[in-house]
Amino acid sequence: MSRTLPQLVEQLVLDAARHAVQAPALAGTDPDRFAQANRRGMLQLIARHRPLREELAARYVDEQGLQQPSLRALFAGDAAVAEAAATTLTDPARVRRLARAWVRRNVHTPTGTATIAAATAGPTAVDGRRDARIARRIADLREARDVARAQRNIAQVEARDLAQQLAATHGDLEEGGTVIEALRAELNLEREAAAARSADLVPAARVFAAAAAPSSIGDTDDPRARELADDATAAPSDARLAAALATAGVAPAAFRTVLAMLLAPPPAPSPAVATPREIALTPLGGGTDIGGSAMLVSAGDVRILVDAGMRPKRRIDDAGPPHIDVVRHGGRLDAIVITHAHNDHAGYVPALTAEFGNVPVFCSAETAALLPTMWQDSVKVFDRTRSDYVEADEPPAEPPYTRTQVFAAQRRLEPLALGRPVEVADGVTIELFTAGHILGAAGVVVTAGDGRVTVTGDVSTLAQLSVSGLIVPDAARGSDLLVIESTYCGRRSTNRDLEVEKFINMVADTVFGGGRVLVPAFALGRAQEVALTLRDRLPDVPVLIDGLARHVSWIYEQETAGADRPLRIFGGGVQEVRDANRPYLLKSFRKGVVVTTSGMLAAGPAVRWAREILPDPDSALLVAGYQDEDSPGAELLELSNGGHGTGRGKPRTFRLDDHDVAVNARVEQFGLSAHADRRGLSAIINEVAPHEVMLVHGMARKQRDFADNLTRRGYSVAPTRHWQR
Repeated sequence: MSRTLPQLVEQLVLDAARHAVQAPALAGTDPDRFAQANRRGMLQLIARHRPLREELAARYVDEQGLQQPSLRALFAGDAAVAEAAATTLTDPARVRRLARAWVRRNVHTPTGTATIAAATAGPTAVDGRRDARIARRIADLREARDVARAQRNIAQVEARDLAQQLAATHGDLEEGGTVIEALRAELNLEREAAAARSADLVPAARVFAAAAAPSSIGDTDDPRARELADDATAAPSDARLAAALATAGVAPAAFRTVLAMLLAPPPAPSPAVATPREIALTPLGGGTDIGGSAMLVSAGDVRILVDAGMRPKRRIDDAGPPHIDVVRHGGRLDAIVITHAHNDHAGYVPALTAEFGNVPVFCSAETAALLPTMWQDSVKVFDRTRSDYVEADEPPAEPPYTRTQVFAAQRRLEPLALGRPVEVADGVTIELFTAGHILGAAGVVVTAGDGRVTVTGDVSTLAQLSVSGLIVPDAARGSDLLVIESTYCGRRSTNRDLEVEKFINMVADTVFGGGRVLVPAFALGRAQEVALTLRDRLPDVPVLIDGLARHVSWIYEQETAGADRPLRIFGGGVQEVRDANRPYLLKSFRKGVVVTTSGMLAAGPAVRWAREILPDPDSALLVAGYQDEDSPGAELLELSNGGHGTGRGKPRTFRLDDHDVAVNARVEQFGLSAHADRRGLSAIINEVAPHEVMLVHGMARKQRDFADNLTRRGYSVAPTRHWQR
């Protein structure tokens, strides 16, 4: 059916837009929206681009509307005439008027005989004119309908885009608010510090001591200057201070003596020799489960807390180590030692430093660099999850700490070099050693007299691309107690090399087939290992790093810049996703890998990327490692394996962040574990050769099985509860 003139013009504009968006700079642009926004430009493109004019003229040669004078002029050989016609056709209202005029002219013959015939032909001519008017009216209504439909479709697309942009803007505003709050918190801390300094006599004493010093005469080698300096009765060099002392009747010598006592107080009497200390260890969290790790090591009256983590799937005001009140009610805490920066080992520290204001927090230098970022992110999570796991009739839970307390905790961080013992209290030392797992992860040996306890934290015996494996120090060998994690202590061992090959093959199949791969990964450790693996094995594949993972990746690069093996994550095909650029990349990134948080699809940019990628049958979502059973990541894996009543060939939809998302992409799981398996744990125990072993950070059933195995091999396994030498 032949198109009306307005319809034909709209089609020509759309065809020109489809031609334009083939340019690399406009890749991924929607032609319909581009045509609506650039009507004049598309008509000018037809007028100026001869091959396009010839192609369109051949395509619509049978269209009657092409005979309309303005359209004939648009396809004329003269560029100036064609551009003038393009300007005429830019206004849709003018095109409709031209169409109506053209229809009216074409109803009559060129000589006007049709008009005469109509006057003499009786009812037949009248009917013809009426039919023509009706036809024009129908054509106008159809045109109006088509325009209204197009406007509706465009409005729907724009509404969806605006909703996504609004969500992204809210995220950016949240991050901006976080920065502002952080600066305010830092300002408050500086004010508190200034107030504390104003009440401190020592800085004031230093100022007065300089002002109270006797005046010198000439060069310092002048005997008269030395005599004056030695003269206790000499007036202060500051005239105002000298006048004030004279008015108060205070001798300069006496004033200088008081200042000297303030600046150099006499040493305290030597304490009596302490009695021998018995070393003990009590798990306060993360013993027979995973999360909220905390081990209290005591030696006499000295108490050291190794780790203070958060527990998942709990109210935020009850998410710390389950028995942390043992520390609070003990009245004393000499030190906190953090094995690594993961939230389940270090996420509760700011709550404790808020209560124990002077307690030092010891850790490796890399962990000290990572912790502020992880703690600040936790504060953001608290704001978002205050109502989680709270009864409907209860108020939101109070967060365990605030941004101000995070800055206070940062001031308590004291980085330690690995392999160097440091005395925490009289006769009690700690020594950190490389634990593998993630950047900065360290085990600790606590020594009190001839007693030693070694706590591994999370460990990996295998070298990764991001970190080397655990190195057992001499200080740990023959420990009275080895406290070792048991996350993967089950009978089944893992083959990390096979998992890497599986991952690389899945990525290669998808990307080289023209699709995208989304890898939701934990921000600290897993994301960096995935990025480095892709950079090493598939250097030509574009990789984007988004969310908290990109901030942590920059810290990885900065902290290893001067090391023997500096890590280079960004550069080449690996790029970061900036907040302002994310909406564009969500639409335009069509081939490559996106590594982003959160690792379980619970929040963060991973949710936005999943909504874009899951409906695409050419793409894939590859889940990296463990998923909580009620997490969105676990639900998606169940769906991909035929759960929720969906079988092969049936449509699959997934509820993600209050949106129903079609699941057409490939969904798989792979593992890049950073924990030692049973074989690796056994190797560590063999090398340390402790008197007793305690298994922590694992599931009770698997721990019992592993403990039986160790007992059969001659090791003494202590129950996961209070231990004392």
